[in-house]
Amino acid sequence: MTESEIKIIGVTGMPGSGKSVFAEHANNEGYNTVVMGDVVRAKVIEYGHEQTPESGRKVMLEIREKYGEEAVAHLTCLAIDELIEQGQSEIIIDGIRSQAEVTHFREHLGKDFIIVAIHVDPLIRYNRLKLRGRNDAPKTEEDFAKRDEAELNLGLGETIVFSNYILSNNRTLESFKESSISLLNDLKIGKKT
Repeated sequence: MTESEIKIIGVTGMPGSGKSVFAEHANNEGYNTVVMGDVVRAKVIEYGHEQTPESGRKVMLEIREKYGEEAVAHLTCLAIDELIEQGQSEIIIDGIRSQAEVTHFREHLGKDFIIVAIHVDPLIRYNRLKLRGRNDAPKTEEDFAKRDEAELNLGLGETIVFSNYILSNNRTLESFKESSISLLNDLKIGKKT
């Protein structure tokens, strides 16, 4: 497999924007997904902590402090390398946060790495996070604002701004599916959108 046959799409966006939904659509189109949060969750287990949003954030910050801001990206690249060795050529990276991570991915993965940001209005994201009912869902608008602030402090805003493509997810699931698949198809054939 040549480098030009490898298409790796990093997905970024605020919590509740639809990153995992985009990844699911991509999986249906033949992509494999590596979730950066799963890399952190594996470290939480390795360090002997209970799986909670707080322990995940704490471990992520510990890893970044000890090994540098791009540490989670480095661990993610190890998982991507395994997929490439297995012959996988279309890969989604779910959960990119910082420009340091972007730089690491660009250096490690080369010219076929691009970033897609998913954008959703904050009120819609808040309601979606509450509806999905995960243990990290915000209980109040204040909790939601604090979580957004924490994500922005990690560099997420800059990563979204400098992404290659921005998909809106303010409408229905079906319209987001259509726009996601359309972008994925354009990227497969090398069309600039």
